[in-house]
Amino acid sequence: MSKLLKRALKSSIFPAILMIAAKTLGIFIVSIKYGYTVEIGNDVGGVFSTQLYFDNPQTAYFVNSISDLIMLLAIALPTAYQVIKVVLFQSTFTNPRTIVKIAQFNILKWVTKDDTNFVQIFVWCIFLWLCSGVVIKNALQGDTYTWIAYLAGVFSLLCGLGILKAFEIEINRVYPDSKKYY
Repeated sequence: MSKLLKRALKSSIFPAILMIAAKTLGIFIVSIKYGYTVEIGNDVGGVFSTQLYFDNPQTAYFVNSISDLIMLLAIALPTAYQVIKVVLFQSTFTNPRTIVKIAQFNILKWVTKDDTNFVQIFVWCIFLWLCSGVVIKNALQGDTYTWIAYLAGVFSLLCGLGILKAFEIEINRVYPDSKKYY
């Protein structure tokens, strides 16, 4: 097994656990907060054998929507943080104005060290795309609110653009722009 694949698998453990835990905790927290009864049953004929049952379809719709939102935010916020951190860190090397702006917004601690690598950002972005796909699929099937699907699409698009910028930064680190030197 290659070193890159091992690093990618190692980086994917936490987002996978976080995605599943956020969805599950979202279901149970919303159910407890609003007093909904949740029944757990087995449905051998379905794709998943363990099923959650609610009293009525409106309750299932609401709980699924809020748990989708919690799952999306649990993955999107760390991904956006990592992308912004890498882009700001690399931008400070090429543009001194960025340092002044970062100091004005008092977020200089975000760019003090480069401990986020491209593989980690890429893995988190893949999990964000996966979460967004689940949320959009649920919205198309009528199981979640459409505004959550729009939010998922926007997060995916913005983090996708951010990962392209991070990839461009990594490429420029490996293969420097030759036009800069003449």
